Amino acid sequence: MFYQDLIDLNVSVETEEQLFDLIGSRVIQLGYANLGYISNLEKREISYPTGLKFPEVSLALPHVDPKYVKQPFIYIARTKKPLKLKQMGDSSTMEAQNFLFLGLKNGAKQPELLAQVISAFQNRNFVEQFKETKDSLDMLQLVSNEFGEVIK
Repeated sequence: MFYQDLIDLNVSVETEEQLFDLIGSRVIQLGYANLGYISNLEKREISYPTGLKFPEVSLALPHVDPKYVKQPFIYIARTKKPLKLKQMGDSSTMEAQNFLFLGLKNGAKQPELLAQVISAFQNRNFVEQFKETKDSLDMLQLVSNEFGEVIK
């Protein structure tokens, strides 16, 4: 579910909506998602915010209904500057630069993947490596090693 062409660690956008449009356009163009992907992403994020704050890093896990996913993927995006978004659970405002767009066809795997992501981002060693990684191939290696078992 991780692919080098779905890792961008230098995204230049001003808002969460611009990020959704950019990443959504890419996954649709590359054949990973269907046309309704972007609008579903935006609607779902309003109803169910996906921002998570950890001691060392903040991130968001935007995702859509499985019917908008053609081929399972996880798109890793890091913005040049923090974006304002809503936190999971209480919808409070927060900022994040790291985004894992979850494109899952099997919704049953989502809780397991979410648990694995939360566990990884509570691990100081993983977070340090994640934050220091600037190259898409290095990031692919890092996340494949960390999440490989869950996403098979």
